[in-house]
Amino acid sequence: MKISVVSPVYNEDACVPELCRRLLTVLPPLADSFEIILVDDGSRDGSWEEIRELGSRCPQIKGLRFSRNFGHHYAITAGLEVASGDWIVVMDSDLQDPPAAIAELVAKAREGYDVVLARRRRRQHSWFKNLCAKVFYCLFRYVTDSRYDGEAGVYRIMSRRVVDALRRLPEVDRFFPALVDWVGFRQSHVYVDHGKRYAGETKYPLRKQIALAVNAMLSFSDKPIVIIVYFGLTVTVLSLLYASYIVLRAIFGTIAMLGYASIFTAVSFFGGITIATLGLVGLYVGRIFRQVKGRPVYIVAERVNAAAQPQTTPVDAFITASL
Repeated sequence: MKISVVSPVYNEDACVPELCRRLLTVLPPLADSFEIILVDDGSRDGSWEEIRELGSRCPQIKGLRFSRNFGHHYAITAGLEVASGDWIVVMDSDLQDPPAAIAELVAKAREGYDVVLARRRRRQHSWFKNLCAKVFYCLFRYVTDSRYDGEAGVYRIMSRRVVDALRRLPEVDRFFPALVDWVGFRQSHVYVDHGKRYAGETKYPLRKQIALAVNAMLSFSDKPIVIIVYFGLTVTVLSLLYASYIVLRAIFGTIAMLGYASIFTAVSFFGGITIATLGLVGLYVGRIFRQVKGRPVYIVAERVNAAAQPQTTPVDAFITASL
């Protein structure tokens, strides 16, 4: 059995050596062979130099370097494209998710599961960030009608057939956990302790988290448009009822003089709703535009111990490209 570990890296030069040290301790007893795939998502520090140095000393450590920062979930996509293991582990490089838990993931997977998630115990985030995360999980499940497990993050192990299924998905706007949920197969979970960052600061401030949440919901469902349609129909019905009420009052001579404030408020309200609706439709049109352009979602500038993979299908060619 061969295990591949895929880990996106962005400005984590202080974490990468320790991550590899721990993985090189954990993986040998678990598999006949293994590989560690580190994807540098356009880091501005010395992360790539660390990856290149580690790869020169250990052939099991492979590296991909993007030509610029494309994003966390695209880095995961790139790692999955080159992973050759029978089982593939995806984890972040900041060591908040402990590499030692891979043994538990493997043991659970051997019970007959294709995907095993690592659910976090005692999340090491502020109460505000945890609250925002829970709100997003609830909204995402409602909007997408999915069983998305928001307590798991990206840390998980997947079988070869799950990764092969993921590689066939042609979406440009990618949200990795939801894509795994969409392909299905038998899933389970284990609980792991969520630790503090080994070094450095988070690369996902609140602004980026909100952008990711909006992108994820719009990419996986058209339900927001359906909600807007129902809201518009509801307002129309209420408006007709109110108009009928005004007509009846006029017939019986009890209508009062309407003020400027009420008219201005109504016009502003419906104008705002109209603009918001057009904006929502525009967001979906923008996603269609990005999809039909057919650009690769990332570009690999350099590789360490990782040969370029042959493009076997048009979908694979659409998803990946390298210089």
